[in-house]
Amino acid sequence: MNRTSSRIAAGIVAAAATATLLTGCLGQPAGGSEGSTSLVAVNNGEIGRITGAQNPGSQIAMALCEPLTGIEEDGTVFMRGAESVESEDQITWTVTVADGHTFSDGTEITAQTYVDTFNFVGAGANAMPSNYAYGPIKGYDELNPSEGEATATEFSGITLVDESTFTIEMKSPNNDVPYILSQLAFCPMPESAFADPIAYDKKPIGNGVYTLEKLDPQVEAVLKKDPDYQGWVPDGAADEITFRVYTDTNTAYQDVVAGNADVLRSLPPGLIAQGRNALGEEGLTAIDRNTLETYFTWPTYLDATFPIEVRQAFSMIVDRESISADLFKDATVPAPSLMPNSVSGFRDEACGQYCTFDPDAAKALIEQSGFTGTIPLNYSSENTTDAATALAVSNSAKEIGLTVEPKPVPAAALSETINSYALDGPVIQLWGSSFPAASEWIASVYVDANYRLQYTDPEGQALVAEALAASTQEDADALWQQAEDRILADQVIQPLYQQVMYIAHTTCMTPHAAGGDMQIYRTEVACS
Repeated sequence: MNRTSSRIAAGIVAAAATATLLTGCLGQPAGGSEGSTSLVAVNNGEIGRITGAQNPGSQIAMALCEPLTGIEEDGTVFMRGAESVESEDQITWTVTVADGHTFSDGTEITAQTYVDTFNFVGAGANAMPSNYAYGPIKGYDELNPSEGEATATEFSGITLVDESTFTIEMKSPNNDVPYILSQLAFCPMPESAFADPIAYDKKPIGNGVYTLEKLDPQVEAVLKKDPDYQGWVPDGAADEITFRVYTDTNTAYQDVVAGNADVLRSLPPGLIAQGRNALGEEGLTAIDRNTLETYFTWPTYLDATFPIEVRQAFSMIVDRESISADLFKDATVPAPSLMPNSVSGFRDEACGQYCTFDPDAAKALIEQSGFTGTIPLNYSSENTTDAATALAVSNSAKEIGLTVEPKPVPAAALSETINSYALDGPVIQLWGSSFPAASEWIASVYVDANYRLQYTDPEGQALVAEALAASTQEDADALWQQAEDRILADQVIQPLYQQVMYIAHTTCMTPHAAGGDMQIYRTEVACS
């Protein structure tokens, strides 16, 4: 994952702006029974679609879907729609579907349901937004050729065994499959959805904790608990959730402060200090695991211009501690690794000396390299956080006689420059994970489409393959760390900081996350 029209009445907004100390629960839903619980969540942006990941409706989709597996707060996997997901060789995975689970319309969910869903979403001809997630499965390339027409209509790697069992064969060993199956991309779809998936996207028939009762894309979506649902339900889950559309985060924040909305996921850094004052410890929760990390990336086609000593020196003039504490007021934490702390392979000193602020050592490296030029530091002109970072680095560089020129570029133009391999210097980039596994952070560096680094390292890639084939987490983590060491030694990507996700909420609400990713439907509601 490489890197909102409010309908609130004017009087309510005005009240929100002044009642900065009023917090509380919104109480039971209109028309609800005594003792029932509800929450109003901020939905950042119009709800254009619901199914699939990385869209303004994805938090809604999480509440409507029971995936085959789930992720605990500590990042471990547990079974949900599956009774088991097992493999002896990390290539062929046997999935046993749990008995008695149905869609909200009563349709039974069997192994055939998943086979049909995976074949439909995985076929490029159906243009499903989650198609990309099926890439590691054997047969994907035949269903999604780079040129010409598909040569298959079903995955060669997916086989129905019986009513409750199917197998998934991967292109190569992949011990991340239990994580992969937790994604929205693998949510089951009833047969009725295949005829008109666009219509289904507006009114999906889910199999999760909640059903969709109402959807006005520009205003709100209303979800209610499904009384017939047989699966895992988060502790204290609300009986009703309203996802209210906001296009302005400040307005949404003020509504939470005033008690007119209950939960705002991912408070922007510029509002965190305000939130501490207005909401206090009971209304501002920091998720203790990180899933977003910002880096400096150096494409290898610039190696001749910026030799490794220059890249090392650049990293050592970055005062990560000061940037996080003073500039961003602890909305970020210094990144000592290419992996965030939500991943089991994380080490708090992986980057070592080159992520340690040391101007004297940096100056010596610059002198050793003989470099006398300017380093253009590219970033999106629409990102104020990156702008502040670039300025801080530029000022630090001046202290050792090095010129770092902040270079804001419109986001679209910057993406085009990156994708065209036409950068003139390093760039600030953000990366986020779909699930808390090392592959999302280490293997991703070797996929050129992610960062466009033109980076290759056969030994590092061999370590990645070994890590994905490892039979234990301990063995895998050791291999991931060796691969990380090689990438860090090559100085093609430098950790900067991890973003801390802050949740603004009313006092009745306790936010919960899946391996660092706050999921609104998991919010624990303490009052009715």
